[in-house]
Formats: sequence, structure tokens, C-alpha cells
Amino acid sequence: MAQSRAEKNVVKNIAWEIPEYEKHEKNRNWYIIAGVIALALIAYAVFTRNYLFALIIVIIAFIIITRDGQDPIVVTFSIEPTGVGVGQRFYSYDTFKDFAVVYRPKDNIKGLYLNFKNTMRPHLSIPLKDANPVEVRNYLVRFLAEDLERNDAPLSEGLSKALKL
Repeated sequence: MAQSRAEKNVVKNIAWEIPEYEKHEKNRNWYIIAGVIALALIAYAVFTRNYLFALIIVIIAFIIITRDGQDPIVVTFSIEPTGVGVGQRFYSYDTFKDFAVVYRPKDNIKGLYLNFKNTMRPHLSIPLKDANPVEVRNYLVRFLAEDLERNDAPLSEGLSKALKL
């Protein structure tokens, strides 16, 4: 049976599952080096009587240790005709300025980056996993402007991978 023109223009959702955050495996040496750096920073903070800085270092260390002990929650990411969903949150397209799909298989980079109009909000970085980057791009370009200048992952993502945070 032939599809009508209206049926062909119906936009279907694209969805895939992603971890809440990327978990990096850390070896014993990483913890030793991080511990030495943390202790040095705490000693410096105490020496300069900057106790708030020392407290912040302790809190950061506590967060890293507790976060490493648990696996990230897997959430569903969906692209829909009215916006994008990340787990229980939904963002309409009018909250975004633009998007970029970066796909460089040789460098193991395959991600979707959504930039908010509100510059105080960080970008939304979504790993594409098994999603087709061309299909995602072709879907989003109908609703959002494309950032054609972005051809790499953000520096913060590269630092996070390098430092295994």
C-alpha cells in the first residue's frame, strides 16, 4: 500500500541509551598521585590559613571516591519533533542556540553537542553510541541551526578523559 504524503512527512523519534556520565577506569597509581596532590593542596591551604580551600579539596576528594564506587545510571536520550529528552528531563528546541555532530572514528569521537541560548548553562554533551550520526544530524537540522565550525570535542571533555575524572 502506498504511503500518503502526510505519512511520509511524519517525523519519528530517534532514541538511544547513554550513561549519566562517562566512567573512567583508574588504577592504583592514579589514586596515589591524586592523593599526593590533594594532600599537598591541603597542606598549602593550611599553611596559608585558607581553610575554605582545604575544605573544598576534601569535599572534591570525597565526591571522586564515592562516585568511583558506583556505576553511572543509564538514561534514555531521545530526539523528538518538539525537543530532546534526557532521562526524565525534556528540553524544547527553543532553549537551544545550535547543535554540532562531531564524528571522527579514528580519534574515537562520536558525539552530539547542544548549545543552550542561555550562556550560563553549559553545553549538553551526548555520546552517540550506536546512533547514526548522519541520521541524527539530518533530523536536528530541521529544528536547530548547525554549528559547522565545531569539529572536535570540547576542551573540558578532553581534559576529563586525560585526567580520568
